[in-house]
Amino acid sequence: MKLKINNSVIVRNLFICVGLLLIGHALAVFLLIQFPESKVEGSFYNKLISLFNFNLEANLPTYFSALLLLGNAFLLSLIAFGKKQQEGNNDWHWIGMALVFCLLSFDEMIKIHEHLTIPTENLLETSGYFRYAWLVPYGILIFILGLVYIKFLLKLPKRILWLFTLAAVLFISGAFVLEAISAKHDENYGQENLGYYLMYTFEELMEMSGSIVFFYALLSYISLTFGKTSFKFQPKKNKLVNS
Repeated sequence: MKLKINNSVIVRNLFICVGLLLIGHALAVFLLIQFPESKVEGSFYNKLISLFNFNLEANLPTYFSALLLLGNAFLLSLIAFGKKQQEGNNDWHWIGMALVFCLLSFDEMIKIHEHLTIPTENLLETSGYFRYAWLVPYGILIFILGLVYIKFLLKLPKRILWLFTLAAVLFISGAFVLEAISAKHDENYGQENLGYYLMYTFEELMEMSGSIVFFYALLSYISLTFGKTSFKFQPKKNKLVNS
């Protein structure tokens, strides 16, 4: 059996999933604003909010984002494997990116970055846009990765480079830029207000969109480099033994 992969259909369906999650999140935010009792632990409204709110952990948006990042790690691993088959040597750039996206996926699930907040805050006494102190070490890591990968990225086909750049701009704008603005807003006005709700809504949407664009870029690169994307499932043939 041969399974053909249609890149555009996959991406369209992923954005449809984002749209459905956004509807659920909008309902959660509406309940937070209109029904104060929704904050009571264990109530029906509270359970509904916990299921869809972009700003909470271990819910549908979190699982979706983590799976997206893991999907990117899988495609990066496929590219690394394909390159080894073609060229006979390991390309550490693809392997390195696969590891980074695995870590990002785990981070999305268990919030590793939040464990860096207190020690970084104590060390640097951060406030304002860096109220969420984990932004500092993560920002430094992103900058270092950018320097390490710049030559490699510039050698990519122009269309793939453009898609990679778009994905990075979307993801980093959500994960860092809007997060920093949210930190400043939180310091000045707190989190229980419409402004903060809107900020983390756009943060998560941009992160998800960046992940999807990168997913599409990787599928496009696979098609461009190795031919049309397809998976072939072939049953193992039993050998006949003559006696």
